[in-house]
Amino acid sequence: MSMNPKRLHSQLLQLLQHNLVIKGTLILTITGLITRIIGFYNRIFLSHLIGAKELGIYQLIFPIYLVAFSFTTFGNELALTKLVSEYTKRRNHSTAWRFFQTCFVWNLLLALATASIIYQNADFICTRILHASGCSPCLRILVFGIPFMAMKGAIHGYFLGLEQSGVHGISDFLEQSAKVGGLYLAATFICVRNSYDAPFAVIGIVIGEIVAFIYSLFVLLHHMHTNSLRHCCQPIHKQQVFRIFLSDSIPLTTNRLALTALQSIESILIPSVLLSYYHNSTTSLEVYGIFTGMAFPFIMFPSTITNSLSTMLLPAVSSANSSLDQTYLSNLCRKSLQFCLLIGIFSTIVFFIYGPDIGIAFFANEKAGIYLYQLSLLCPFIYLATTLASILNGLGLSTYNLFLTVLATAIRIGFILFLVPKIGMFGYVSGLFVSYVVLTLACLLRLQKNVTFELSFLRDIFFPGISFILLGAVSYLFYRQLLTSLPNIPGTLTLCLVICLYACTSLIYKARQLLR
Repeated sequence: MSMNPKRLHSQLLQLLQHNLVIKGTLILTITGLITRIIGFYNRIFLSHLIGAKELGIYQLIFPIYLVAFSFTTFGNELALTKLVSEYTKRRNHSTAWRFFQTCFVWNLLLALATASIIYQNADFICTRILHASGCSPCLRILVFGIPFMAMKGAIHGYFLGLEQSGVHGISDFLEQSAKVGGLYLAATFICVRNSYDAPFAVIGIVIGEIVAFIYSLFVLLHHMHTNSLRHCCQPIHKQQVFRIFLSDSIPLTTNRLALTALQSIESILIPSVLLSYYHNSTTSLEVYGIFTGMAFPFIMFPSTITNSLSTMLLPAVSSANSSLDQTYLSNLCRKSLQFCLLIGIFSTIVFFIYGPDIGIAFFANEKAGIYLYQLSLLCPFIYLATTLASILNGLGLSTYNLFLTVLATAIRIGFILFLVPKIGMFGYVSGLFVSYVVLTLACLLRLQKNVTFELSFLRDIFFPGISFILLGAVSYLFYRQLLTSLPNIPGTLTLCLVICLYACTSLIYKARQLLR
């Protein structure tokens, strides 16, 4: 049934004005997609600039960076978002502002201490923990970005509490742009060399963090100038603010830190265990770089949409649960999970059909395409797990959610230790699949005990899957025909256009049905 474009436009505007979940998700999705596209360009640029081996070294430092983020920023940012939202609804803006000040200073102190410890112990961390002494210069450069990351996180938490998600999205966009642009300018005009290494690439991360912080600080100063707090009600005492803030942030930080530590162990184990399979450190680092720096980020690209949805779901579910609005809560859970299934099944078909072509077109690497093909079945489970985790956190089941996530990580570590030495990276792919299936099903069963909602196998999985497969097969035949008929058009451009056309014909009608 056709619809008048003006009427559709009017309905969309009305929907965005009255549904903050959809509005916030849309803002974060648009900025997130642009950010991911820039991030992909950065991966492609780095794969050509420094090569697969140096890309593997570059990837090895991220577990340490994630531990630093978890300790200095993650839990504090979430706690601040919750507290600012709570006190803003009470119209106690001065107390909300005092929570921000507390978080900002606390984040900065933690970040400076963490950066100093990592800088002084970089050799020990790289030699004894990462088992790659070549990472030491990378870590010493990376620590300069940690304080800016922590201060930026406090600002983002404050604005998310005010339901201004655009600040977070634009900041992430500027961070990626500065990361890529800074490296490109440096490599092209400032530090022109015959070859580049991983430490050079890490400079881009620091540049990105600084630029994103400067933008966030500018927005904060503008907010302070236009929103005076002088006439607000009396804020609660500073000591009480600090006590309330820590009571919320410490459990979140502890949980996240424990989880990140396990995930970091997982990431660190892979290249060292691969050495047992390949018996060559260069090959092991190359395979690790291809998998984590090329293939897996592509699999996670559609999760930009589901991650944005998850960010907005947590406060929405929490609010509906506290007000005992079970009808709205049930509808919210059902439609969110249906949407994730839709994106997940579609992504599975795309990577299953086009995976090898994507690897060749974007990275000129056949192995990256093979990994995309192998990872394709993961998509529905990864995207569902993210959304289910957010809903469970909104229902106050964060401890149970942590237990399941730790269990899933332990399963993957088991596969790394016992299967990867025997069958290589396919052993890790198998571990990923098993762990995400267990995580998703366990979360789903727990959610159904708290919220009444219904998912249909035929309606939500079988029929969308069949239609996506048929349309995907037709689109792939069309793609091969275009390559033959129009050889002068770049293959990457043709591939992107065909996949976009496939997405439009497959998803738009079904997504519109969910929004009704």
